[in-house]
Amino acid sequence: LKILSQQVRKEDARKKIVLGGLFVKAELDHFYSYDQAILYGMLLDAKSRMHDDPTLTNKWRTLGQELMKKDTRN
Repeated sequence: LKILSQQVRKEDARKKIVLGGLFVKAELDHFYSYDQAILYGMLLDAKSRMHDDPTLTNKWRTLGQELMKKDTRN
């Protein structure tokens, strides 16, 4: 049980690191130091938009994939 708990915590920490890395990659990390509410509001707005327009998920996925490929080439 203790090993399972440690594994879950490790996976959670890894997920948070990856998500934080995406904010840095998108150059949104500067909001962190002075107004985290902007980031939170932005994410909640995106969540609401995705609910209202499911096609946004594919649009954003395609955009992200293209930019990540471009990033790895540079």
